[in-house]
Amino acid sequence: MRALIVSDVHSNLEAFSGVIEGAGTHGGFDEVWSLGDLVGYGPDPSAVIDLLSGFTHRAVTGNHDLASVGLLGLEAFNPYAEAANRWTSSVLSADEREYLRGLPLRIPVGEFTLVHGSPRDPVWEYVVSIWSATENFDHFDTLRCLVGHSHLPFICRLDQRKRAVFIAPQYGVPHYLGEERLIINPGSVGQPRDGDPRAAYAIYDSEQETVTHYRVRYDIAATQEKMRAHGLPEYLVDRLEYGR
Repeated sequence: MRALIVSDVHSNLEAFSGVIEGAGTHGGFDEVWSLGDLVGYGPDPSAVIDLLSGFTHRAVTGNHDLASVGLLGLEAFNPYAEAANRWTSSVLSADEREYLRGLPLRIPVGEFTLVHGSPRDPVWEYVVSIWSATENFDHFDTLRCLVGHSHLPFICRLDQRKRAVFIAPQYGVPHYLGEERLIINPGSVGQPRDGDPRAAYAIYDSEQETVTHYRVRYDIAATQEKMRAHGLPEYLVDRLEYGR
């Protein structure tokens, strides 16, 4: 079985379509595992939900998904995210809202636990520090945990002192999983923040017991044009170009 692992698509149809196409050139996939924040920021929430729904998939919710359907207040969001979530909420259909409302916070899949933020706090916590990563290994029972939210691709393991170590993925190079406990972030499809504007994703191969990270170029200008047409904040438009 091969799973396409995506996170933080953020209503970016061009990026998500590019990932689907890119995954097809790397052996394809049997299902999609989505780690939250399908919507928010970008211009195509409905089309992104529709594209995901066309595949066998497992999906957890993210903070932007919750906010866009009224399950999370907007006071904790910055002004740009707040404005984008208000717009997203205004364009979602009743069926799309019901779909987002029904997404769980956590899904166990074999030896994986799927969450958005962290296993300790699936909605808000960013796994970005040695301290937070180390603490979070005690909050899932499976061998591996898949997270998103930070928009930063990584593989994290524990060293001999039981302290978290972050490993930068080598794109296109399979990482053998073995019996080591890991926290893995595929990076962001729709709004990368690691200085690389290309859409990020990963593929899990159960036969080979590997996870492979990938990047793919997409039509950023087309996404930006639609964002401007919808009056979304210029800050959100510009950052796509720089991956920040």
